[in-house]
Amino acid sequence: MLLKEMNGYYRFNKERLKQWLIENQYMEQDYDGDIYDLVFDSSFMDVLEENKAMIRTTPIRKKYQNRDQYEAPFMIPMTYSNLHLENCVILDTETTGLYRDDEVIELSVIDMLGRELYHSLYCPQKKIALSASRVNGITNPMLKDEPLFKDEWEAIKEAVGHRRIIGHNIEFDYRITLSTAKRYHIPESEVMMLFRDRIDSRLIAKKYIKNAENYKLSTLCTMFGITDPQKHRATYDCLMTLQFLRALETYLLNNGYHNPSRYNHLYGQGEDERKMQDIKKAIIYGYKAGKSIEDLSIFYGISRLDIAKLIKENHLDIRVDPEVRQKLEILQQAYSDQSDSLLIEFCLKYASREDIYLVLGK
Repeated sequence: MLLKEMNGYYRFNKERLKQWLIENQYMEQDYDGDIYDLVFDSSFMDVLEENKAMIRTTPIRKKYQNRDQYEAPFMIPMTYSNLHLENCVILDTETTGLYRDDEVIELSVIDMLGRELYHSLYCPQKKIALSASRVNGITNPMLKDEPLFKDEWEAIKEAVGHRRIIGHNIEFDYRITLSTAKRYHIPESEVMMLFRDRIDSRLIAKKYIKNAENYKLSTLCTMFGITDPQKHRATYDCLMTLQFLRALETYLLNNGYHNPSRYNHLYGQGEDERKMQDIKKAIIYGYKAGKSIEDLSIFYGISRLDIAKLIKENHLDIRVDPEVRQKLEILQQAYSDQSDSLLIEFCLKYASREDIYLVLGK
């Protein structure tokens, strides 16, 4: 089936479609024919359907070229019952420098599962400062064949859509995007509208983490054991921001930070009770189907201990490592004359809180 016939249905921009085909190795970079003469199996329509959003936002470059491929890690959809990060994307920029007249030279947008919605480098009017190049590794020669920021503005807006933008120190990204837009006569109101409900993950960190050495993204990720990819580039900074927020939500969820406005706690009452009963049933079904307590906790926004209580309450099979179970039972016998709180404190050295509850009921 001719690609021209396939695109008659989608009406992709021809230049964006060509760049996407090259980036994803569906055609050779040096192919000099008309892409509409290319023939694909009819199943390629499914590939186009699956990637239509990415094709519509693929940057149009001055020179068609292969790009470094970013691969999103597998992530379970998360319910942000404490941080309330629904309907969001994460955005990050790299720039020619840190001054008010500097420009955006790279911009990435990912969704809340780490999937790249948009990424491009840009050819700036201003030279990149040496200090900026040392940080992000982007040099002026690398950008000579990249599009101008103004030519990609519509694709950026489409990638974000009506979702809220999250960024680490997002005010910098907003200010530098505004400065770049003004340089290319993009209406200021469009940038303000795009960033209108922006969320700063740095401010979120300051609210919940009081003992941080500083609130740099790298420092916060180190605190939560998140590996730094050692690439100070836009998409990887987006990913680190997302991983930090997921780690923080998990920490809050399992350390008693239950937001009362969300489902009114697992055993709460009120107008959310019916919704909570449905979630309980779904958790039970998922556990019976082999899902782990950790995965269920992330997906439904319920603490692991509360899920363990639900498992015991409904007399479900207890899935705890035999060695862990044996260790806990030995500790229970050894500290039978101690208080429950002290016993739990000893047990936490060898097992998770939910495993302790499942085995000992404490």
